[in-house]
Amino acid sequence: MKENKIQWQVIVGIIIALIIAIFAVINVDPVEVNFLFVQADWPLILIVLGSVLCGCLIIFFLNIAKSRNMKKKLKQLTTEKSELERQLAAAKAMKTHSSKVETRQPENTENVTK
Repeated sequence: MKENKIQWQVIVGIIIALIIAIFAVINVDPVEVNFLFVQADWPLILIVLGSVLCGCLIIFFLNIAKSRNMKKKLKQLTTEKSELERQLAAAKAMKTHSSKVETRQPENTENVTK
């Protein structure tokens, strides 16, 4: 099942790479790009690929930040779970010990009250 998913990912990756290659061959005309104080003529495909690369990098770094937050939350929840399990074990132990303890019946209270 997992191998089938990986095969599909490879096939889709090859198809996307082929589409990008065809797009690159078609769009080689120079385009004027205005940076704040500088103008340059670059091939359109470089502009498109640069934009895609910038978008991928932004998503990559956002995913890293999300992953770190998830790991931090997982560590916090694991610690909390361990503490709750420890408290539960202590409560069960207290209940077990209290049920085994024999209670002493009060002796004749008539003599004490008089």
